[in-house]
This record gives sequence, C-alpha cells and structure tokens, in this order.
Amino acid sequence: MSAGDDTTSTRSMRQDERFAALGAAGSAPDSTRTAFRRDYGTDPDQFLEVYGDPGTASATVILVHGGYFRPRTGLAHARPMAAALAEAGLLCVLIEYRRLGGQPNCSDDVTAAIAFACESLPGWGVNDRARQDLIVTGHSAGGCLVLAWASHLGENGPEFRLRPLAPITDLFREVEDGLGEGAVLDYMGTRPEQDLTRYLREDPRSRVLLIPARADLLILHGDRDQTVDIGFSRTFPARLTIAEGADHADLVDPASSSFPLVVETLLG
Repeated sequence: MSAGDDTTSTRSMRQDERFAALGAAGSAPDSTRTAFRRDYGTDPDQFLEVYGDPGTASATVILVHGGYFRPRTGLAHARPMAAALAEAGLLCVLIEYRRLGGQPNCSDDVTAAIAFACESLPGWGVNDRARQDLIVTGHSAGGCLVLAWASHLGENGPEFRLRPLAPITDLFREVEDGLGEGAVLDYMGTRPEQDLTRYLREDPRSRVLLIPARADLLILHGDRDQTVDIGFSRTFPARLTIAEGADHADLVDPASSSFPLVVETLLG
C-alpha cells in the first residue's frame, strides 16, 4: 500500500467514526429536545422533525438526510446538523423517509414530506419572513432526492434556494461502476437497460434541464470526498462551490471547520 493509499484509508476510517458519532449524538435521549415531530404518512418512517423557533427564525431549511438509500441509515446522524442550524437562527425541517422497498419510496416520500411541510408552516406559527425564505437541501443520497424532486416541479410557484450537499447526481454511472457497494442498484431494483423509465424518472443528470428557473441551484461539495467523488459535481451542469479540504462527513458535521461554509451556502 502506498503512502497515499494509507492516508485515504485512515481518512475513510475517521469519516466512518464521525458518522457513527453523529448518529450516536442524534440518538441520545435529549437529542430532540428542541424539536417537535409531525407525521406526514402512516408508515413509521414517514415523519419529520422541526428544529428552531418558528416565531423568530430568519429562514426555513428543509433537510433530507443521506445514507446511500440504505435502510440502515436513518435521520439520527443529521439531527446535530438540524440543531446547529436552529442555533444559527434558522427553522430546520428534517425529513425521514422510507428506505425499505427502494425506488420510488424514497422519492415519493420526500415529495410528500416537502409538500406537507410547506403547507404546514403557517399552522406551526412560522413567521412570514421564514416562510418566504425557503431553502431545500439534502446530503449525498438526500441531495439526489431533492434534485429529482425539483425536476418534477412546474414553472409556476414561489422561488426557493436548492442547495444539494455532495449529491449523488448520476445514477447510471453509479450502477455501471458499482459505486457505494452497489447501493444505487439495490435502491433502483433493476439495471438501466432493464427499466430505463425508472431511471429517467429520478436521475438528476438526465433531468437537470427540467428544474424550473425559480429554483436557485447551487451545489456544495468537498474536494476530499471519498464517498461521492467531487468529479460528479464538477461535470454537473450547475453552479458549484468547492469546500476545500472537506470530506463527505464535513458537510453535515457542525464541529467541522467547513460547517460555516455550509451555512453560508444555504443562505447565499
């Protein structure tokens, strides 16, 4: 093993440990003390958590967690991020969704959850400023899901900021190259040549031109990401901010030195 390989391996191990630590923090008994929960469906995984003060928040952030669509990865690791955004004066709506059953459960749930959240903001007492200043973001697989969601919107409607974080953007290449230990193929349930329509319904690269102009799209990606290669974002036809020195975990870890850039990107 070369020195470079050793560095990559060590960094990947630390990243796994950091995600585990974030998940543990998010699973602690008091991790939701600043949140209230609402169900948007009848399945146990169809719920969202709201962090922050609805009356004083300066903006609303809808956050979709990642985890390569794997059933084992729920929203716990994203709770520290949601709480940190609330501490920064934002209202954060953290979405959970069904991972079991694969496509289209994830995308259908994210669509339903975002609609439910937007419709519910007035009833939650969210002030006018925060309702009108809407940001939709997702990390990794969550970034893929919000890009796909936006591509199915119409041209008419309110403007919002679309801010994927290290998103999965090319389902075809993910399957072809066996990335993420085959996670996308497991999620889609079939190969593109067997069911092209299924992929074209959700693949961000295939659908990017369908994202309406009212969605102000900007991607944030770390240049040391070993989970979702920044090369995907560099070649994706959208504006890109590069988080120098950041890996995959840095964009959802409030303790990361890159997290202020995350907040700046969401709001800018």
